[in-house]
Order: sequence, then C-alpha cells, then structure tokens
Amino acid sequence: MTVLQTLKKLVLGETWLLPLGVVAVVALSLLLQSALGKGWDHVGGFVVLAGVAFVLVLSVSLSARPR
Repeated sequence: MTVLQTLKKLVLGETWLLPLGVVAVVALSLLLQSALGKGWDHVGGFVVLAGVAFVLVLSVSLSARPR
C-alpha cells in the first residue's frame, strides 16, 4: 500500500485509531487547559497541533506496515 492509499483509508474512517487518538488529544488538552490557566492561551494551539500530527503519523505508520 502506498502512503496516499493509507491516508485515504484513515480519512474515510476505515480505522478507529485516528478518531480515538484525536479524542484523546482533545481530552488531554482540556485537562492541560485547566492546569495551565493563562499559559494555555500561548501554547494551547501548538499542543493540539502537535498531538494531532503525532496521532496522524502514528496511524499512517501502523497502517502502512506489511502484515
């Protein structure tokens, strides 16, 4: 499988890893927001972006492995 085919499968919802990972990132960001308070205003977007990018890369790498 190519990376584009794997990415298409992830976007179209043929795996649960990506949606569950995004939910985990959002839940973790809500916990961090309450812990950091005002500091979250400066770093919150970067934390969410890094978390979603990490989940996407992890999903693609796990799906692209030969079985």
